[in-house]
Amino acid sequence: MDNLDEIRMRIKDLREFSDYTPQFFADKLGLPVDLYLDYEEGRKNLPIGTIYAIASALMIEPGVLLTGEEPHDDECTVVYAGKGREIMRYEGYSFSSLNGNFINPALEPMLVTIKEGVLPELVSHDGEEFNYVIEGMLRVNINSKDYYLKEGDSLYFNAKFPHAQVAMTPVARFITVLQK
Repeated sequence: MDNLDEIRMRIKDLREFSDYTPQFFADKLGLPVDLYLDYEEGRKNLPIGTIYAIASALMIEPGVLLTGEEPHDDECTVVYAGKGREIMRYEGYSFSSLNGNFINPALEPMLVTIKEGVLPELVSHDGEEFNYVIEGMLRVNINSKDYYLKEGDSLYFNAKFPHAQVAMTPVARFITVLQK
């Protein structure tokens, strides 16, 4: 299992390798430099949408940041059950990438596991997002409105609105698909 500390280190290394100062890079991402440094140094949780924005700004595949490896499949990629690269975002919140080693994917499918009691911060990002609950119950807050979902329910929304998912059972698992 990878963790966000490894991802943060890759981001910092690639930023420095590209000769970007934190200020220049934060401006490139459209973030205040203090917030960017909070993400890079681990003082704030790094949202997945920001990871993808950083990859885009660095002109690399998000998988390079997530796994440290270049994707290599352009026709098809398989992720067998339990074999996705699991990333521990923080205690009680993890996700597994489900697009394997596909080069330049248009979609970012992930299996997300959240434990009850974890209260993720609201995030927003470009594109659209789809959530499909496969286990437990989930509360999804989008733009200050709550949606309650159980196993088999789904939700499709504009991801530019602030949103967060919260487990309403001891564990909730859902498939999320982000549009790049």
